Amino acid sequence: MGGYDESFDTWRGEDTDINQRMLRIGYRMEFIPNSFLEVIPHGGDVRFKEYEHARIYERAYEFKVIQSRTETVVNYGDWGCGTVYRNFSSDPIVLASLPTRVFGIGMHKTGTTSLHHAFTALGLDSWHWKSNRQAWRIWREMNDLGRSVLLEQNYALCDNPIPMLYEKLDKAYPNSKFILTKLSDEKWLAAVECLYDPNRNPYWDWDKQPFSNRIHHALYGRTDFNRETMLARYHRHNAEVADYFRNRPQDLLVMNLSAGAGWPELCNFLGKPIPDIPYPHSHKDQPIINSQILLHEGDGL
Repeated sequence: MGGYDESFDTWRGEDTDINQRMLRIGYRMEFIPNSFLEVIPHGGDVRFKEYEHARIYERAYEFKVIQSRTETVVNYGDWGCGTVYRNFSSDPIVLASLPTRVFGIGMHKTGTTSLHHAFTALGLDSWHWKSNRQAWRIWREMNDLGRSVLLEQNYALCDNPIPMLYEKLDKAYPNSKFILTKLSDEKWLAAVECLYDPNRNPYWDWDKQPFSNRIHHALYGRTDFNRETMLARYHRHNAEVADYFRNRPQDLLVMNLSAGAGWPELCNFLGKPIPDIPYPHSHKDQPIINSQILLHEGDGL
């Protein structure tokens, strides 16, 4: 959340602002009974005796303005930046702002499971399609509310419906990082064709998981495999993402896994040390066998 908002340049509603932002992300406010507190009485006459220029903010209107805000992160996430030196050392320590969230926005079957395992290996709390119910809830909350309480329980997320929401996610979670995973056309089409083939993907039951049909219809305008339709949509998604971030190269990483992208690109982008393990390549030879798409009880939405 970024702590207190430094735009409050006088003694005024910075505490109200942080309370309101915490309420917006789901925290509940409680009050400490006065019997537990001992305070120095400080009404307006005391507070503003030597701070007269702050008195103008002690109005109900100012609090209404603060409460009408919608953001949850200070300064759109651009906070905590600067270079410091510890105990007069000559070695600089850069206090860079942390990404609010990390989103994998490559289309499904572009190595999203591998990216999920990479996030986990880097110590990031990661979400990858766990069930129809969770995917549906993130989709519904983002489209209806502009933010998702379920999404906010994780730091890094990828796979549907995340790629379809990147513009809304960018607005709701400013200063986030976005990763566009890609495969060659033929590799991606082969993986998607397997996904839609019940003979090669026995774990997908379209009738019991109707949200899968809904999300695929939203993507392609159809729920059956069609090479031309899907390849055109794949190209359009990648082009739209590149155009959206064209003036913000620091916020988007394009990882072409077919060209060998892996730890160096990802870790440099996230500012993480490279792990002493190979970059995960889940389902490299069997791209559609994914244990995470097994049916969960109660997921028939």
